[in-house]
Amino acid sequence: MFQTLDGNPRRLDVLGTTCNPTFTGANADSCRVNRTAAVVRLRANAASSIYHSLQGSMEKRLSRGFSAGVHYTWSSFIDSASEVFNPSSGEVAVSQDSFNRAADRGRSTYDRPHRLTGNFVYELPWFQDQTGFKGHLLGGWQVNGFFTFQSGAPFTVLNGSDPAGALSGINTLVGDAIRPNLVTTLPLSTMTVPEILAAGGASLFQRITAAQRVGTAGRNILRADGINNLDLGIFKNTSIGENQRIQFRAEFNNATNTRDFGIPEGRVNSSNFLNQWGTNGGNRRIVLGLRYIF
Repeated sequence: MFQTLDGNPRRLDVLGTTCNPTFTGANADSCRVNRTAAVVRLRANAASSIYHSLQGSMEKRLSRGFSAGVHYTWSSFIDSASEVFNPSSGEVAVSQDSFNRAADRGRSTYDRPHRLTGNFVYELPWFQDQTGFKGHLLGGWQVNGFFTFQSGAPFTVLNGSDPAGALSGINTLVGDAIRPNLVTTLPLSTMTVPEILAAGGASLFQRITAAQRVGTAGRNILRADGINNLDLGIFKNTSIGENQRIQFRAEFNNATNTRDFGIPEGRVNSSNFLNQWGTNGGNRRIVLGLRYIF
């Protein structure tokens, strides 16, 4: 419990923030809650979270050379801090307002509302006995696949500076935890990054000045690109003896060559703001292999 200059006691439960912050628009230590101390940084297990999900699966057990499975999860993950250290490039693990950590309650950095995955293995039914040259050539083929479709990661729009000194003295990067003002009524949380850029991009937010301690934009109100991935494998097992065979493998990672972008630059004062195309979106990879099994 600290006594502030206005005479009102304030209790500070903190996670990754300063427990001796400035409470006015100034950087001077004389404006800190405890004027006899400088910066006091604290990391503590003091945040809260809640997770709900609905999960469903369908499986086909192996019969006639074919097996498959499909799994779906619908979920909602809300917290006031996702990690004691920065959980991603789009979130700083410090509350922007040390006096009001509840204002950081929002979508968790690990929130993925939808996740659909599936897999299959199919042993082609012809020439399984591999008799003769034709049997050895056309028999022993197997096709398998694995797919993932998943919602993208939430991330925060950041002011890019701490003009009021609300987090003064912790370190130079923590100032990025300050958020700007939100100046639009658009449903940004349901819009893609290209849609947000087309609607105005950085103009949808207003940077704060030294007259305002923290911004009005919520935490993790935007969402990055999701995952749309299909991996395929083609195997050929050729018997060359009673207990010996040669296996040819062709594996296609991201077979459709789909680019799934990562979390983009979130600082509204950056010329690279929301440039998801600057992240590694992935690419198709083909791996060929030959194995001798005995």
